[in-house]
Amino acid sequence: MLMVMVTALCSTPVFAREPLRDKPVVWFADDRTPIPAPEFQEPGIVPYAVESFVGRPFSRFWHPGRFFRWVGTGDRVQEAVDINTLDEVVNSTWFTNRIGLKPLSDAELTEGAALGFGFAAGPDRGAPWTIIGAKTSGVTPGFRIKDAKGDVWLLKFDPPSHPGMTIRAGVVTNLLFHAIGFNVPVDRLVIFSREDLVVGEGAMMRLPRVGKVPMTEANLDSILVATGSIFNGEYHVLASRYLDGVPLGPFDDQDSREDDPNDTVRHQDRRELRALQVFAGWVNHFDTKMHNSLDMYVGEPGEGHVRHHLIDFASTLGGFGDKLVKRFGYEYGFDTFPIIGRTFTLGIVEDTWVSLERPAGLDEVGLFDVATFEPDLWKPDLPHSAMANLTERDGYWGAKVLSAFTGEDLRLIVEQGHYQNPAAVDFLVETLAGRRDKIVRYWFDRVPPLDFFTLSEKGIEFHDLAAERGYEVAEDSRYRFRLAAVDSNRNTRDDDKTSWQETPVTLVPLFDDSGRLAADIPQGDVDHPFLAVEVQVNRGDRWSRSTILYGAYASGRLVALDR
Repeated sequence: MLMVMVTALCSTPVFAREPLRDKPVVWFADDRTPIPAPEFQEPGIVPYAVESFVGRPFSRFWHPGRFFRWVGTGDRVQEAVDINTLDEVVNSTWFTNRIGLKPLSDAELTEGAALGFGFAAGPDRGAPWTIIGAKTSGVTPGFRIKDAKGDVWLLKFDPPSHPGMTIRAGVVTNLLFHAIGFNVPVDRLVIFSREDLVVGEGAMMRLPRVGKVPMTEANLDSILVATGSIFNGEYHVLASRYLDGVPLGPFDDQDSREDDPNDTVRHQDRRELRALQVFAGWVNHFDTKMHNSLDMYVGEPGEGHVRHHLIDFASTLGGFGDKLVKRFGYEYGFDTFPIIGRTFTLGIVEDTWVSLERPAGLDEVGLFDVATFEPDLWKPDLPHSAMANLTERDGYWGAKVLSAFTGEDLRLIVEQGHYQNPAAVDFLVETLAGRRDKIVRYWFDRVPPLDFFTLSEKGIEFHDLAAERGYEVAEDSRYRFRLAAVDSNRNTRDDDKTSWQETPVTLVPLFDDSGRLAADIPQGDVDHPFLAVEVQVNRGDRWSRSTILYGAYASGRLVALDR
């Protein structure tokens, strides 16, 4: 009898279309080998922007392989590399499967990266926070503080013109991205009084056109008043704990880090980075440039490895600094075709984003809606090499992860922003759910959401995520399957597939009453040691394309899934 034996194994992920092997499925990447600490590196924003807008798009446009793949398959690139044979992203120093594979507890949702470390309440309050540095230039001021436990935190304020908007969005989106599976810092919304801050000895502040000067209690008072982040007599701030380890600078969205031997997968071939197109579009995280990421060397010198993080989520949920920009998420920072279109139509044809407005009466909410959002048209401010490689399977995986967020999950997370107006929470939960649903429907229409195949005493059971999660009516869905014994290259034995059998349930029966393979099930042999289970779904108009599961006769493992 076939038995489920999908087992964790530390190994290099295998490409999903490699020959079938009767081996445990890989769930963990071997990317924590001890290495010396790489050097800090951070390319300037201008050279990076020029490459993002000109160099990299040009090279993609003139790459012949992208064109021929698009003609043949509809995708411009090969599938992601950091996936296992079940078409799932493996756990690594980049990503940890969370809500996409299992429900999360309330604590996991609301505490995020702070869970288990005692940081959920923000900086320790055993003594006043000591300011060790300050920034007053730019749109918003910020303080570096050390708490009673010696942890260093960055306190970020809102721009005075939009109190409560960016710091709350930053906390909410941080928790959403942690739940998805990314490495993020601990970002918490903290409420404090003036008495909770003291200026540390030797603390310096940077003034525009002046540079560094000693910081005093008096100029601390003036900075706090100027922030506008005062609610009911108290200050509200986003407190971001400094990441553990040695900072190495941001990671690029293209190629890999040459001084990290563990970084063996080109970043544009990582599914979790490709699917940022899906996740960032959901929350309108348009500011996905490489400088909003950070590599950290964790561990003792010579015995550590690099861990990769996404940071700074304040420019999400429709917020951005002291000026809200309607086009963010709808066009690149420099977008040739929309510019040409507006020029030739003399502005008569109005861009979709022109009608975008903030919700009336909700001062803590930015330019964020469902009506003008189209999942396939969303764009970051700077073109992103990994997002440009998004395939249908990558998009489906991202949508599958988002479909796991329930309305209750979203409300729990949004409430961590401590919005002063309860209507703001209601609006954001509703808008996040609406944008999630648009994304999910878009990708589930392109890739049949038949997933999470398991083996039971009845046979192969699977989940129709669209029906289970409310995107289709279960009673209107029918399924059909056929079986075949195949070799390691997925070839059938003399083309002896069984005929299609229809069923109203998500089950492929395999066994007779004695628990053996039923007589009408193809039997394997030495040359055809795998059973292929091909499944399709029909919502009333047509049969979908196939999802094919492969199981090994000898061991009972479910070894691969093709979409």
